Amino acid sequence: MDENQFEVSKNFNTYDDFMEKVLEFDKLTMEDYMEFIPKVLPIILHLSAKAPVEIFEAVIAKLTDVWTASEQLPFHGPWHHGIVPAVILMSLKNNNYEFSEKDVKEAFMRGLKIPAGGCGFCGTCGGGSGVGIAISIIKKSTPFHDKERTLGFEAALRAQERIGKLGGPRCCRLSAYVAIEQAIKYLKKFDYHLPEQKMIGRCGVYELNKQCHENRCPFFPKNK
Repeated sequence: MDENQFEVSKNFNTYDDFMEKVLEFDKLTMEDYMEFIPKVLPIILHLSAKAPVEIFEAVIAKLTDVWTASEQLPFHGPWHHGIVPAVILMSLKNNNYEFSEKDVKEAFMRGLKIPAGGCGFCGTCGGGSGVGIAISIIKKSTPFHDKERTLGFEAALRAQERIGKLGGPRCCRLSAYVAIEQAIKYLKKFDYHLPEQKMIGRCGVYELNKQCHENRCPFFPKNK
């Protein structure tokens, strides 16, 4: 999608029209996405890294090898919605907390229920929602619970608020990094301690995002 197509796409403010046109500009279809998404979870389940951000980056790197619908894996995509909560649960599992592959799978499937483009059409970022999904699984929350349900709201809100304050158009990398940061902080509340990595200036793939926020983004390398 070129810059002109990006600007034109802003005029399609109904969901179906927008998705159809954006995919057309990218020479992709929703079927391409649907065929690709089942390839994601097996990659997550085979990773042994302990730090959630390292798991996330490894997943995206490996996905570039299995994406076939176009020359390059799209920088943005609804698979991020499943990856973020799954990565959090996988990190807990790899750090010897009592979570299973079933929990990781549940996180992934719940995340995929957040629609593509939810950040612009539903007022909720799929990556930010992933923190709430993770906490809901950790606390075994259902819609019938009281305190546990509230904890899921609170966790998601922290991530969503931070993503919203950073502003700019969609950036799945930014949202994922924020969600992982907020998840690590929030999990300490329940004595889950996950490895932390330096996040400031961490993004090494900003050139793939034609609408990169650059210096507005805390993950953009400051020496660029």
